[in-house]
This record gives sequence, C-alpha cells and structure tokens, in this order.
Amino acid sequence: MDAVYISRNTVFAATTGAKTVLKLISPTGYGLKIHEIKVSMDGVTPSAVPATVDWGTSDETTAGTSAGSPVTTQIKGRDQAHGITLGQNFSAEGTTYTIHDHVFVPQFMGLLILQNPLGLENQSPAGAADSFFLRINVSANVNVLASIKWSRA
Repeated sequence: MDAVYISRNTVFAATTGAKTVLKLISPTGYGLKIHEIKVSMDGVTPSAVPATVDWGTSDETTAGTSAGSPVTTQIKGRDQAHGITLGQNFSAEGTTYTIHDHVFVPQFMGLLILQNPLGLENQSPAGAADSFFLRINVSANVNVLASIKWSRA
C-alpha cells in the first residue's frame, strides 16, 4: 500500500431526507479501498429516531450536485497525488447507487466508527469509472461530520 488518505467533509447541516455526505469518484483504471468510515451528529433531541447511514458504490450515471470538495490529507506512504474526484454535502442526489451496507446511528450525539479488517475492505471496481459514497438519512435537522480513510486498490 503506497499511500493512505483521509477525506472529511466540512460541517454539513443535514435536513430531513437522504443526503450524500462524501463521495470519492475514481477514474477508469483503478478502484478504491475503504479502510475506515466515521460519522458523527450533533442532534439535540434525545427522543429523535436514529438516522440511517448507507455506504456503497455508484456507476456515476448521474453524479448529483456536490457543494465543493472535501479536505483530503495523505497520512501514510510516499508522497503522491491521489488522482480522484471528491465531492461533499450534496444538494441533489445521484442515481444508480448500490448499497453495500447500512446502519442506524442516533441523531442525538450519534457516532459511528467502522474499521474494515485488512483484506476485507469495501472496494470499488477497478475496470470502470466508479465511486464510493457515504449517505445519511435524518428525520431532524442535525449537523453532520464524516470522514473516510481510503487508498487506491
């Protein structure tokens, strides 16, 4: 593994409904391995139902509308450019999402940290332009912070 990166969104005021928080779009020729996912929320209502957090891949038929690029920092390996396109805090959702997994996370001070064991990382296909996304569906207005630790596959 040459390099490991962390991409994190800026604070995102999520409103009711499903919103993509982070998306990593790989060009044709290589895929992505996801090593860790983190999501936290600052909801103030203890009785709020949990949010759902989905992650998976998209073939980018319709990409959606991103509100800029997330901060990406290389944290391991030799210095190299990562070569992918990143998006955060989407105002319009893309299409053709394939959900790999999903969980409930409390909106009231909720926290999710998922670490994938080496060799069992979620991975996007390397043969075509593809993306890995992290999407949240809330029932109340909450601020969301998220990060994805990843490397090229």
